Amino acid sequence: MGETLEQLVNKAQEELVQEELAQEELYASSESALAYEKAKETLIDKVNGALTRHPHLEQLIGLNPIQMMYDNHRDHANFMVTVLKLNAFEMLVRIVPWVYRTYHRRGFSYHYFLEELTAWQEAVKITLDERSAEEIIPVYGWLLAHHEDMIKLSEEKGSPFFLPVSPEWQKQKDRFLAFLLKGDFDSCLRMFQRVVHGQEDLRNFYLRVVQPALYEVGVLWEEGKISVAEEHLATAIVGGVMASIYTRVPRSLKSKKKVVLTATPHEFHEVGCRMVADLLEAEGWNVMYLGANTPQDELLKLLRKNTPRILGISVTMPFNLPYVKEIITRLGAEKGLQEVRIMVGGVAFNMFPGLWHKLGAHGWAEDGQAATALVRQWMDET
Repeated sequence: MGETLEQLVNKAQEELVQEELAQEELYASSESALAYEKAKETLIDKVNGALTRHPHLEQLIGLNPIQMMYDNHRDHANFMVTVLKLNAFEMLVRIVPWVYRTYHRRGFSYHYFLEELTAWQEAVKITLDERSAEEIIPVYGWLLAHHEDMIKLSEEKGSPFFLPVSPEWQKQKDRFLAFLLKGDFDSCLRMFQRVVHGQEDLRNFYLRVVQPALYEVGVLWEEGKISVAEEHLATAIVGGVMASIYTRVPRSLKSKKKVVLTATPHEFHEVGCRMVADLLEAEGWNVMYLGANTPQDELLKLLRKNTPRILGISVTMPFNLPYVKEIITRLGAEKGLQEVRIMVGGVAFNMFPGLWHKLGAHGWAEDGQAATALVRQWMDET
């Protein structure tokens, strides 16, 4: 199926900004990235202070509590640490328009971002050493120069958290989503029990119904149509249903070959990783699922003790990507763990499909089906 005119226009606009970004030749040395990270709290305080003292603060942030602005500044700092550490400036073109759209739909004016970016630029100038400031200030200069482009992209481009559904699964997805939004656990569970009877049913229901429904919950939150509490409730219901259905799916004879699945430190989105764990277990692999926010040291201890064939790392929020690089680097430095193959996945990698290679992973899986296929391939090879 060909792209629509709207999709072509959106793609052309993004490509134009990407080309101009490449021409800027932005660069941050590892020393400058580290300097920014070390000064992060000071930078946040300076930006918070500058915006709090702004004479037109209410017009900038609308009727929102000031804490919402402070939260954005902290998220911005964490995101910029990621961009600078990885020299992945292409991330700006995908993430910044999403931030513009999300906050603007909640009442923030577009002019707020001009004031915020100017404050960040000034904070970097007066806080960091001269060399680090000289490398990082142009990044903010580029963002300020492309403020209007970011507005256009925010208004034209769809959410990175939207997942299209094939027509034959649309009705099922819509029904499941309606139950989630009502907070109706029993109806969600009945849908599972009625549809899922084997491995293929489980894979289809996870990938064609549950995952796109949760993505749509995220879009509704992004648009300000549901609250954070309602989004959390929907996620909790899915977790409860997955736990309830776990024993009902027939599983193949368990292999001795181990797969460890985990989210990075500070990554609290775990449903996708849990889906992959269920699908792999249904195929008979020996899966050790660690869940969300796993500390690096504890992960390394478990890997030394169990020596799996494969480690799968899930990341949803882009500012958690540096933890993947740190984990991979630490594994590469340990003689007993150098043979472990590393598979990455999650929304952050789906937004930037080539990033897995840059971080040193052995492979990337865009969803549970791709993950199980990659595990089968690697297990056959070893």
